[in-house]
Amino acid sequence: MNNTAKNHMNIVAGLGCCLCRRDHGGMTPAQVHHIAEGSGHRSHFMTAPLCQLHHVGELGIHGIGVKAFLRIHRLPTEYHLLELVNRFRAEDAV
Repeated sequence: MNNTAKNHMNIVAGLGCCLCRRDHGGMTPAQVHHIAEGSGHRSHFMTAPLCQLHHVGELGIHGIGVKAFLRIHRLPTEYHLLELVNRFRAEDAV
């Protein structure tokens, strides 16, 4: 991974969990989740910050599966997490 990708992922993680922030306004420490359909290539620039619960926890995207996760969190696709990333980057000016 090059420095540009590392820097981007650090910025994304620094936004806090995008779902906690969207739903509760809180800044929960986040892990970087790579977004891709199926088993396709995962880009370091297609990432969203998710807390441990939302990422790998019992109710996380890797815990209950993508379809259930999207339904519970009212997201049409996983790519809509990127909209939240862009919104919070703009709000934080990063």
